[in-house]
Amino acid sequence: MRTFAKPLGIAEIIQLIGGDYKGESSLVIKSVAQAAEADAQSVIFVDQEKYLQVSAASNAGLIICTEAYAEELGNHNLLLVEKPYFALMKLVSIWLHLETHSRIAEIHPTAIISPLAVIAEGVTIGAYTVIEAGTKIGKGSIVASGCQIGKNVSIGSNCHLYPAVTIYEDCVLQDRVVLHSGVVIGADGFGFLLDGAKQVKIPQIGNVIINNDVEIGANTCIDRGTIGSTIIGEGTKIDNLVQIGHNCLIGKHSILCAQVGLAGSTIVGDYVYLAGQVGAAGHIKIGDRAMIGAQSGISNDIPEDARCLGYPARDAGLMKRIMAAEMSLPDMYKAYRRSLKKEGD
Repeated sequence: MRTFAKPLGIAEIIQLIGGDYKGESSLVIKSVAQAAEADAQSVIFVDQEKYLQVSAASNAGLIICTEAYAEELGNHNLLLVEKPYFALMKLVSIWLHLETHSRIAEIHPTAIISPLAVIAEGVTIGAYTVIEAGTKIGKGSIVASGCQIGKNVSIGSNCHLYPAVTIYEDCVLQDRVVLHSGVVIGADGFGFLLDGAKQVKIPQIGNVIINNDVEIGANTCIDRGTIGSTIIGEGTKIDNLVQIGHNCLIGKHSILCAQVGLAGSTIVGDYVYLAGQVGAAGHIKIGDRAMIGAQSGISNDIPEDARCLGYPARDAGLMKRIMAAEMSLPDMYKAYRRSLKKEGD
């Protein structure tokens, strides 16, 4: 259960997320819960029939559901909407926004901030954070404890850096960027050349540019460009433990799930979905709206709107037929061995 500092009356909730309400007009809600733990000031949601029984037995003050379930949940206060889960998540997002923007901005006395850094009003900086010369942080941003912000970094307005984020020099975050704990932005790209018997490092002098409304999960690493920029497009969401190599270009509103790995100079289009553990070789292009299944290995360009799966990544329909055929391989092998024996006889 999550309890919020600001309770909301049912009239406010309806105004914020819409819906057709059936219940007490004086209802006040201040927490979001699972059905079994909910109380009279909690809201829950139901969007599948298998959850009806536990929801009907719940003590929840408000249930968000569709019209189809209204009769079976009729002894509760109901907010009827087309998409209950989305409605609840919209409400939670509003609550979180209210909490964030009602805080009192402060800079912890243990933070080390260069006098050459520019910090806008309303910025919160946590304990033991270090901000180096030339860095600019926009209005309303939060830089939590233990962050390390290098020289000449630009952080826009209303960004949120969770504890222990590291941003190397010259990198750029636009507005409303969220970086979770352990994210590293702008470390050197993995570039080496074999010179005789010795690996020689290629200098990495580019940066990383992260556009508006990007969210990046914990312990993800995005390398700086060798020359030029590694760029993450507007609205893209990146999961935990993702590796993005130097000079990659990620388009708008794409999804990269956990343990995705992109080698250097990979281009990912807009609205692309890369499922968990997808790996991409360098210098390839993944077209707009492509969807790549989990654990796939991409070694060549992927066209727009493709649906791919497997290693190497191939058309998902073809790959499913191949996987189905593999189930018959033991029997096929036995038949082959029998045919060889007959020929020998």
